[in-house]
Amino acid sequence: MKSVSKKDQDKLARFQRASDQSNNRLIGASSGEVGSGKTYFWLTARNPIVFFSLDMGLEGVVDPYLQKNPGKEIRVWEREWLPTEDMSQDEAIALRDEFLEDFEYAVQNVGNGTVVLDKETQFWELFRYAEFGAPNDAPRNYPALNQRYSRIINIVKATDANAGFIQGMKDEWKTVKKSDGGTKGAFTGGRIRQGFDKLDELVHMDLFHRRDEGDMWIDVRKSRGPGALDVQDKTYLASETPFADLAVQIFPDTSHEDWL
Repeated sequence: MKSVSKKDQDKLARFQRASDQSNNRLIGASSGEVGSGKTYFWLTARNPIVFFSLDMGLEGVVDPYLQKNPGKEIRVWEREWLPTEDMSQDEAIALRDEFLEDFEYAVQNVGNGTVVLDKETQFWELFRYAEFGAPNDAPRNYPALNQRYSRIINIVKATDANAGFIQGMKDEWKTVKKSDGGTKGAFTGGRIRQGFDKLDELVHMDLFHRRDEGDMWIDVRKSRGPGALDVQDKTYLASETPFADLAVQIFPDTSHEDWL
């Protein structure tokens, strides 16, 4: 490999030198149907964990896990988000700003622990309502919204924290032509992830969770890290500690205990 002369190095001094050191943490998206093991995967993530929820859906999920794993430290931020036509945009803005303040605080103080949005789907809806108000036909500035929302992921990337963004699923629709030349929406019969559609591009790991004959399976659709090529496009049977099991494969120089 040809070396770079000192003179040429000085010309590039304005740019930050890339590092060959890996930051041993996982920032990932998890999608899948109800009961497919998405939340359980992130419950097994590295201590401490802060869960953010807008659908009040953690009861009956976190508590039985803690009964079996009493040494786990899990904190919860829960608010109710049930948007209606008469809900004001100002209310959505206030809740969004409250979340952003508390989320950034959690990320900065969790150390190399974990923050989780369960579900990210509801937070994306909140941000859209705060940006545009109730659904209407007015033009929408999605680039500004996407930039504001992407900051959530970028906040995490500036720290040592792990982060999980859990997405639900929705029916897939497409536009088809009618016999009179017009168009209409039609159900394709398929299911697609529901939430911020650029999330899988921004995270380091994209997982799809599914249940088959009582077993939980994890499809790794995307991965970054020293061992990424060994796990990407592979399917794994979820164990009691699926987060640590996957992490040690992505970061082979770490131990299982490093991720608990």
